[in-house]
Amino acid sequence: MSRSRKHPFEIEHIWANHPELHPELPGEQAFSDQRNRFGGLLLLPKDFNASYGDKPYAVKLEHYFRQNLLAKSLHPKCYEHNPTFLRLRDERGLPFAPISDFTVESFAERQVLYQRLCEQIWDPTNFGIDAPDEMALAS
Repeated sequence: MSRSRKHPFEIEHIWANHPELHPELPGEQAFSDQRNRFGGLLLLPKDFNASYGDKPYAVKLEHYFRQNLLAKSLHPKCYEHNPTFLRLRDERGLPFAPISDFTVESFAERQVLYQRLCEQIWDPTNFGIDAPDEMALAS
C-alpha cells in the first residue's frame, strides 16, 4: 500500500482495543491474540478507520454497511435486495452471514469464510495450473 495514495486504506480490527469489554477471554494476551485473528480484520479507508476504530462493534456495524462488500456482509441489510451477491454466495458455497454481535465464535466463522475465499481466489486451476493430486502429495 502506498502512503502517497490520495485515499489510503488501513487494516481495521473489528473489535476495538478494549480487553475489559471481553471478560470471556482470560487476560490481555488472550484478548490481543483473538483480536488480531484474520477473521476479525477488514481493509477500510484510512479516514473511516481513524474515525470509528475505537468504537464498539454495534456502533461500527451500521457504518460497515457503507463500505466494501466484505465489511458490508457483516450487516443484515446486505442480504436484502442483493441478488448478485446472494447468487455468488450460494453458487460458490461461501458461508457469508450477517453478524449482529461479533463474538469469539464470530471470529471462527469469518476465519472459515476468509479461508474459503482465499481457496477460490487462488485456486491454481484459475490460472491454468494443474493442481497436484492430494493422494500424490500424501505419499
